[in-house]
Amino acid sequence: MPLAQAKVFYYDFVKIKPWIYEIVISDLGLAFVGSKNSNIESSILGFYPNHLLIQDSKKLAPYVQQLKEYFAGKRRSFTVPIDYSSFGTPFQNQIVKMIENIPYGTTISYNDLASAVNGSTSVRTVAHAVALNPSLIFIPSHRVILAPDKVGSYRMGEEEKQRLIKLEEGYLNAAD
Repeated sequence: MPLAQAKVFYYDFVKIKPWIYEIVISDLGLAFVGSKNSNIESSILGFYPNHLLIQDSKKLAPYVQQLKEYFAGKRRSFTVPIDYSSFGTPFQNQIVKMIENIPYGTTISYNDLASAVNGSTSVRTVAHAVALNPSLIFIPSHRVILAPDKVGSYRMGEEEKQRLIKLEEGYLNAAD
């Protein structure tokens, strides 16, 4: 793709122990959240190849601020715009938008999510759509689990998924 036709994304990094998160936005909103040290398949280039990336901390400031507030227990939902235009199929977008409605501090199973989709949908198809979520944490796919005693896979690892679930549960319990 010629440079003049490449879609421009802006990115920045934020350190929130134990990770350095990579946050990427388009002109329409959040396009990707991942780990700075992830492999190429789970990095921004794995999701959106052939895009021009420009580091711009000013453009990313509201996203970085909201992510920091989330990890500090001061934010339970995000208000920054999310760009769905470059992501997946209409079905995958439907699943990702359903994930946004899972309340903070709660989890649902892949099976429950599949049951909530109109029509007959396999759990495997829903799990695949969940796994392709490019905007981790902001779109809380960590809240979708296999079973109460098994969280299942996550692009940033099962340990990170479990950490996010416990983080939310901890802040909810502290508020009671």
